[in-house]
Amino acid sequence: MKLKTVAKKMLSAALAGVMVLSLAACGGGSSDGGSGAKDDAKSESGSGSGGDGVTLKFQQWWGAELPEGYLDEIVANYEKETGVKVELLTAPWADTKTAITAGATNGTIADIISVDGAWLSEFVDMGILADVEAAGFDSSLASDVWEVEGKKYVVPVNNFAYPMYANMDILKDSEVEAVPTTWTELKEACKKITAKGHSAFALNLGTTNANGIQNVFGGTGWASGIKLKDDSGAYKTDGNAELKELAELFKQLYDDGSLYPGMSTLEESEMTSNFAAGNCAFTLASAATMSQFTDVNFQAVTVPSKDGYTDKKGICYASWAVGISEASENKEEAAKFVNYLLGGIDGKDGSVAAGLAATMSAFPNSTVAEPDYSSAPEQFQSFYELYKEGYVINEYIGLPNASDVMTSMTNDLVLYLEGDLKCDAMLKNWQGYLDEAGK
Repeated sequence: MKLKTVAKKMLSAALAGVMVLSLAACGGGSSDGGSGAKDDAKSESGSGSGGDGVTLKFQQWWGAELPEGYLDEIVANYEKETGVKVELLTAPWADTKTAITAGATNGTIADIISVDGAWLSEFVDMGILADVEAAGFDSSLASDVWEVEGKKYVVPVNNFAYPMYANMDILKDSEVEAVPTTWTELKEACKKITAKGHSAFALNLGTTNANGIQNVFGGTGWASGIKLKDDSGAYKTDGNAELKELAELFKQLYDDGSLYPGMSTLEESEMTSNFAAGNCAFTLASAATMSQFTDVNFQAVTVPSKDGYTDKKGICYASWAVGISEASENKEEAAKFVNYLLGGIDGKDGSVAAGLAATMSAFPNSTVAEPDYSSAPEQFQSFYELYKEGYVINEYIGLPNASDVMTSMTNDLVLYLEGDLKCDAMLKNWQGYLDEAGK
């Protein structure tokens, strides 16, 4: 099963207007933060007390990451305008997939569900997701809609880009004059940093949530046009010379002692916490983590590219995205709420999407949203200028059994870096995992 991402307009066009970020906590593949849960909600789909007798259930992790009460206010305003009640079922990101699949099994699945890109293919195979356009979603409101085999299933609301963060105090102490822009500059900077007794580059290869292979390893490759797929869109890792170069870059960093200690068990949240504490010079993380770095003198930049690379940089991204349950008895009403998230009641007011993006340090997928980021940190504003020069990419979105595949790839990468597996064998193994997942 193959995914086709529909890009009706370039993301940069959808973000036309003033763009800057402020922040709560990170979404799109990892989570932490506040509350907003409605754990005691008991209403069944279609049996609520909304103005027209409809209650929609919305299963998501957003309320756990937004400021407390923020999502509640959005759904309260929607009820005032439409009479339709939206009941929030909030769980941390790590528990949301389990809640959705359990609901699909026992018949209690919510009408609207938040979907991580790694879950897309599995949810389609399980029959969990409805065709959002057939339900009534207005695709003109979205820059991207995630498709599987020609059907539109999931609508991103916020996109989270992944810059490289650099601790400028560590660089200064290590006599590194500028943030690296090429692989050679990165390797040389890391050598100087470790010689001064600092940790240089954080690569998270823990497998509780095996997203380091995507966000850090993959993000570094995409910045140089290095891809898992060939021109036909098929995964091609076996014999992929450019991918081998990327792996060899990280092997050199490992052999030089430049990778943060404990990489094989390091999780994303630990990696960002260590950077926030000033414990390493470089890391790749969502722009939404920027608010955690208040005690660090840092810059946010695009990832260094392979020497000699001059084309546009690919920038890793993850999304807050929503789908409609195939089991919902209120698909049309659910589609109207998704329309509201992106375009308001009339399809022209993108204030909900704009507010979510500004609050979460994200880029809206809405074609009508114009966030006001004027109070965002200077670091984000400078990164946004770099961001506009590139393009967003994530080749794992829509990959069948993505979580399992990324875990297997991560385990092999650790073996390779530690000298227990040859690079060519690792890439051949990866091909096997990807081919098996696509059957």
